[in-house]
Amino acid sequence: MGILDKLFGGGKEYPALESTNPAASRLNKFQPQLVSLTKQVSDSLEVVPGEDAAYIFVGKPPKAFGIAWIQDGKLHNFKSIAQEKGIPATEFQLLSDELREAYQRSEDAGRYTSTIDGRKILVTPSDSLAHDVKEILEKVVH
Repeated sequence: MGILDKLFGGGKEYPALESTNPAASRLNKFQPQLVSLTKQVSDSLEVVPGEDAAYIFVGKPPKAFGIAWIQDGKLHNFKSIAQEKGIPATEFQLLSDELREAYQRSEDAGRYTSTIDGRKILVTPSDSLAHDVKEILEKVVH
């Protein structure tokens, strides 16, 4: 949150993620990779922890964001995978738009703050958002 957000009330405050919340144990499964990610990027991070993967919105969704995910112990990046697979820019944009729409559908989902390696992150424990993001990313990965 920037200074202007604080001055004009643009930033939202979210409650801390309690250790008793099931999302906390899901988040803990991805701790090493999240620590690595927090060291690589300075943008804000919003983690959607799922059963088998964690999806991370990097930046300021739904406007300007990237997406990464942790699956099978590895950190993946949407843009890098799309480049590897030779996804044309127009198709990449359509997939980004789908991710944006999925995020917007979840805007009323509960959100919490947590700290990873001293860095504050946002956690959105939404099974529907995790499912939607997984389906969109599978179009790129497979």
